[in-house]
Amino acid sequence: MKSMTTSSKHQPDISRLGRSTMSRTVGFALLLGAGTLLAACGSTSTTEAGRGTLAVQLTDAPFPTDSVKSVDVYVVRVDARIADVDSATAAKGATDDSASTGGWTTITSPNQSVNLLAYQNGAALPLGSASLAAGNYLGFRLVIDPTRSSLTLKNGAVLSGTSTPSIMFPSASRSGIKIVLSTPVTVTTNQTTTVLVDFVVGSSFVMRGNSISQNGLLFTPVVRGSVKP
Repeated sequence: MKSMTTSSKHQPDISRLGRSTMSRTVGFALLLGAGTLLAACGSTSTTEAGRGTLAVQLTDAPFPTDSVKSVDVYVVRVDARIADVDSATAAKGATDDSASTGGWTTITSPNQSVNLLAYQNGAALPLGSASLAAGNYLGFRLVIDPTRSSLTLKNGAVLSGTSTPSIMFPSASRSGIKIVLSTPVTVTTNQTTTVLVDFVVGSSFVMRGNSISQNGLLFTPVVRGSVKP
């Protein structure tokens, strides 16, 4: 993440925030207790063999910036479903708390603000767990509340959906973000496997104009998931 350019000598320069040179990622470790998440291709149906428990943890990777104090994302819940999902499907029904809407199963509902920069270098924040039917899971989404999410600079300035400048979020209320899996995830009984989900912060905030101080940022979330060795 590069620095922003402002007209004030007292504000740090993060004008290059969100460009491709920014490499920070934020990871969510998904644990399956009594049910293994294995890299798998094949059937998209559940089995009758048993159930597994899916737990969620949050971790972080280094974020190359001297200007940002925190990136606070309000995590409403994490959902999974058997069928694959695109971005539009992940967003649909995100405001509904029904676990069965659109085939989704809620893994955890932490309903808490998380400073993504606080979990790095192997640190992880457990977010919760749930029992799941054994089978292949192809769709995962992270549901956030943009109205409670913000980015704080080290000079104390806070960018949110209502600040000036602001962060333009894709929704005024809850947003469902697709977690892109490198492979399908299989839940089986009596085993534990971890899936690491990386929130690519560097690609998730881009400039809305020539100056952050005048135009703010656009939130374009990039979240990836893979089975952890």
